[in-house]
Formats: sequence, structure tokens, C-alpha cells
Amino acid sequence: MLRTTILLALGASACAEPVIDLSLEMPAADRGGNFNASCVTAVDIYTNGMDFPTDDDYVRSCVELSPGPATLSGIKAALAGKIDVRLPASGLASVEIMGRRGSCAMDDSIPLGDLVFYAGAAYIGDDTLTLPVEATSSCDQAPVTVRPVDLIKLTTGATKGDCAAAKAADGPNSGADVGTLSPSVSSGVMWYFGRAGAPLTNGVAAISAAPMTIGPKACLAVSSGDEVFGSISCVDRSAPTVCATAGELEAPGIDGTIAFNSIDVAKKNKFPNLIFGAVLNGTKQPIQGATVQIDSKIGEVVYVDLSGDRLVPTGGSATGASGLFIVYTSTVASVKVTSGALSRTTIMSGISDSPAGALVVLR
Repeated sequence: MLRTTILLALGASACAEPVIDLSLEMPAADRGGNFNASCVTAVDIYTNGMDFPTDDDYVRSCVELSPGPATLSGIKAALAGKIDVRLPASGLASVEIMGRRGSCAMDDSIPLGDLVFYAGAAYIGDDTLTLPVEATSSCDQAPVTVRPVDLIKLTTGATKGDCAAAKAADGPNSGADVGTLSPSVSSGVMWYFGRAGAPLTNGVAAISAAPMTIGPKACLAVSSGDEVFGSISCVDRSAPTVCATAGELEAPGIDGTIAFNSIDVAKKNKFPNLIFGAVLNGTKQPIQGATVQIDSKIGEVVYVDLSGDRLVPTGGSATGASGLFIVYTSTVASVKVTSGALSRTTIMSGISDSPAGALVVLR
């Protein structure tokens, strides 16, 4: 395994071994450069090999900071000269850096910690590599209440429009966590969360502190549900809700069996993240004839209706009677939903091994 030194400034290394000079390109203040970064206590560095992510072909190192910089703009100085990693034997495909809460210790039973910034770039063989730093979330946090909603019960059958019937059931396997979904060079989209979670009581999770200020390329995200339905999804705080009350985050999810049965494998191989969504009006009723648009380079839309325990493509170019659709995407995507003179643009995303949900209200 080759060794490399990655420096946070251009210049020669005293080491006689191969050197890649790494430069961090910091975000402007209006793109999160002024985010509170004082909670950043662990910075993970991944050198990904040519066989990643098919195989676990990467090398991880970690730097602990104490304290973190006051703002994200100070992270470059805080890391200068502290990164020294090894290359995978297969060669270097990309480098990724994640700054977060928590420690460098890795324990599957403990969340990694809220992600404050991400930097990543593919390596093409040069002696230098510039990684644009993207603000993910500010260290500032606030209390929030999450209300999971069963997408299928809300939009179909005898319970259509019934928020009481669509609420999550309390229980030992019910709850919600708040974190972020962020684009990644190697894996498409990453889900990061810390200890911003709580069990459900009467269908809602009251969380004492969660990241609420999010960077321009990431989204505020919620993992929530009960034993039957759930999702890991972007949440648009500025959008009108269907069942959530003022100040609550509405987190639509989908029955796991229905989600699995509805996957188009060919589409998922191309765009691995699935968002199961519905378009509704101001009286909680599905909108027929709405269109959902996403850039074809990063996603595809399929209009569907429920048949048994599966969402079946209608073959149409707009929503059917249930208002249901599926977005396949590879990143955190901007999606425009239109019905007549009404339209809304929102952010949607998920991760490849969990369904996501979306409720779009046009009124």
C-alpha cells in the first residue's frame, strides 16, 4: 500500500514519498462560509480506491479538533498540516473529507454525528487536488417536533385525506431522527445524523435539539416511521403541510412492502435513490393531472397508482387519481411540481437502501 501525504497548502513536503498537495476551496459567506463550526470535533478523510464503492476499497483517517473553528471559514487553518493518509492499493479514485460532531472512534451503535461540512473531488492523476468545501449544516440547533405520515393511507382508499388514520403508531420501533442528506462524490447521497432523535408519543417525536440551518447543496432530512411505514427524506420547512401543525416537520413515509414491490430495477440501477410522492390540494385531496419535473441528467419521474401491494406505472404524463408519483434520482435534486396555474419547486432526495417520501401541496 502506497503512502501519500496530503497537505492543506501548496508546496513541497519534507517526506521523500509521493505527495499530493490538497487545496480546500472555501465557500463564500452567503453559501455557508459563516456557519457556526465550533461543534466540529472530528474530521474524517477518505481516500477511495478504484474499486470503491463496489468493494470496501478505501482508507479512512480522522483528525480530532478541540475546539472547532468559530465559523466554517476557519476550517482550512484548523486542518493545515494535520492530514497524513495512505492510498488504497488499487490506486486513488477520489478524496472526501467530512467535518462533524462526535469523535474519531467508530461504533456502529453510535451515530456518526451531525455533518457540518463536506468536501470531495475525483482524482485524475495531478500532483494537486482541489476540493470545494460545501456547508452542510450549522452547529446552531433548535428543538423540533416531527410528525410521520403514511403516504399511502393519506392518498388512497377509505382513509384518503384522513390524517388520524395516516399517523404513525407509537411503539418500541417507532421514532424520528433529524439530520441531513448531502451529495457525495463517491456514493451519490449521504445521510448523517447525531443524537437529534426521539420516540413517538401520540404519533409525534419531540426532539430537543436538531440542525435547522442547512447549506445550499444539502437538505434538512428526517428518518422516521413505525413498524409498517417509514422513510429517510428531505423536508422542506417552507412548504405548506398536510397533517403537521405549525412548527412541526411533516415526514411522509411508505409501507416497506409496497416500496420494495414498486421498484423498477433498471431505473434504480441508473438513479439509485427513490422518492415516493404525492401531489395534494389544500383540502388534503390528491390532485389529478399534476406534472413533476426533474433534470433528466439527474433523475426520472414515473406516475403511478396503487394496485394491491404495489405502485403500478400508469404510462401517463401526469398524476392519476391518487396524485402519486415516484422520482428516481442520483443526488439532492430540485423538483418542480405544477398543476394548472399552481406550481412549487422543492428539494427531494433519499439514499439507495431506504425509500424516501414527499408530499407536495399546491393551493
